[in-house]
This record gives sequence, structure tokens and C-alpha cells, in this order.
Amino acid sequence: MRVVADVPPGHVGRGIAPPLEARGFRLHVDVAEPWGGGSVAGHVERSGPPDDRPVLVRVACAAVWIDVAPQIVGQAGISVAMAYDLRARGRAIWLDEIVTVGEIEVGALAAANWRRFEISIPDDAPRAFEGTLCAVRYSVEALRSRRIGRSVAAVPLLVVERRTEPVVRIERTPIGTWRLLEWRAPDEPGFAFGPIEVSFERRAAGDEPLPGEDRDAEILRRTGRVSSAA
Repeated sequence: MRVVADVPPGHVGRGIAPPLEARGFRLHVDVAEPWGGGSVAGHVERSGPPDDRPVLVRVACAAVWIDVAPQIVGQAGISVAMAYDLRARGRAIWLDEIVTVGEIEVGALAAANWRRFEISIPDDAPRAFEGTLCAVRYSVEALRSRRIGRSVAAVPLLVVERRTEPVVRIERTPIGTWRLLEWRAPDEPGFAFGPIEVSFERRAAGDEPLPGEDRDAEILRRTGRVSSAA
């Protein structure tokens, strides 16, 4: 398992905000643990003239789900091929419910060229997760007021891991509940967070992958196309 502060190629088009650099300062994340009991630490670095206005750093967690998936509304099960088609769509409408995990004022970038921060994540917070119809997403923001509005630097925090266990993944969102033929990472937990919930079940015998198949090979066999990341 690794954590990235960017949008990997396989996650493009899923409504994840890319890194954003503010005018006058940059945000650097040195420690990223986007899950309950973890922490996020780093520093804000001045990239412009000294400024007496303080910088606020915030870590937020969001429950995110696809608003409209007309080809599957009302269906309880989704094949690997249909799930792939959903992930491969160029544009999807994502909604979110954001919870602020923590924030800290680090001071001004005037006499100091950089300011360090560390924010703990509550034990009951979910782990970052990317599914087919829902996700849990963490982001880090550094904000500084200006005459009109605020300057904002931000990065997403995504967990990227290889899913190796064939399962049925059950995703519940405000739109409905779907059972997906999917794969699970060894330590990937189920969770309930805000309006979304994810759980896992064993596959039925007829839905098992062929001997020797991994996730990519199964999706290639069923769809004729290379898999996406989620």
C-alpha cells in the first residue's frame, strides 16, 4: 500500500481535484496517513514576498458518490464489464459530503520562510478508498486570506494498492445499493461513513475468476480492455 499526493492516471475523470499551488506559497506533505489513527504532516513554504497574514492548514475527509448512473439505476448486481464501463466514462457527476478532520494555524510567512504542521486523524475516521460508485477522499489545504477571497494550495491524498482477492464488493450510496464482482486488497476494510457504506462478501462459485487469473486478466477476459485503477 502506498499513499500518493496526486491523481494517478487510472483515477483521472473521477472528480478528484488535482494539486493546486497558491500564489505566494507552496504546500508540501511529508507524512500522509489518510486513515483513522493516522496523521498528516508537512510544511508550507513561501514562494513570494514576505506576508504578515497567517496561514491555516486543514485536513478534510469526504464521502463521495456518483450522482447519476442511468444505465444501472435499479439493478442490484453489476458485472465486471459494466463496472469497467462506469470507471472508463469520460465524465461523471460526483457529489460529496465533507467532514473537516482537523485544522491548525501555522503563522505567517514573513520572518520565516516555511512553517511546519501536523494534524492527527481521529481513530474512527475511515481509510481513503476508491470504489466504482463511491469513495472516501482526503485532501490537505493551506489557506491565506487576501483582499478579496483567499489563496489556496491543496493536494489530494489517495491510497493506491493492488487488489488480489476476488470478492463481491457491496457499495451503498444515496442512489442505491450495488453488488460488484470485484477484487479486494488483503487489509482493505469495509466501512460506513456519512451516506455511503462498503462491505465485502465471498463470490459464488460461478463468479470465481479462472485459475491463475488476477484482477487485470479477469477484466481483460470479460471486457477485452485493460483495467482501470479503482
